[in-house]
Amino acid sequence: MKKYLLIGLMLVNVSMPAKAAEHTVNLVTTGSDGQTMVMEPGYINIAVGDVINFVPSDATHNAESLSIPTGAKKFTTPYGQPTKVTFDTEGAYIYKCVPHITMGMIGVIQVGNAVNLDATKAAMAQLKPMVFMNKERLDQYLSQIQ
Repeated sequence: MKKYLLIGLMLVNVSMPAKAAEHTVNLVTTGSDGQTMVMEPGYINIAVGDVINFVPSDATHNAESLSIPTGAKKFTTPYGQPTKVTFDTEGAYIYKCVPHITMGMIGVIQVGNAVNLDATKAAMAQLKPMVFMNKERLDQYLSQIQ
């Protein structure tokens, strides 16, 4: 009897989908390390189906996709409002805070495998002339993509 109960429990566990994880990215004027206009974390690696809660520190921050994998949905969060976004497509995403892009307020999200790494590198190269402060973040975040 115990054997059948154990087999039944194993089948239930296999048939149940895994719950997506929820992550938080803070959009802040001054980061915990003193840097200005920063996403914390600036690079994040998540699984397909996971959710990111973008939490702006004030009404001047938002998150908007710049470069996304083929088939992914673009996203734009409202200014100053915490917003959850689900990432269902594998690849690397680059996003920005619209009013603070020139200050290097960007972030990189890797969802599963970076299947679009070449396109992401090309997008980052096009982004560089738009950034006047904190330029080192661009290469730093890009180097973390696996």
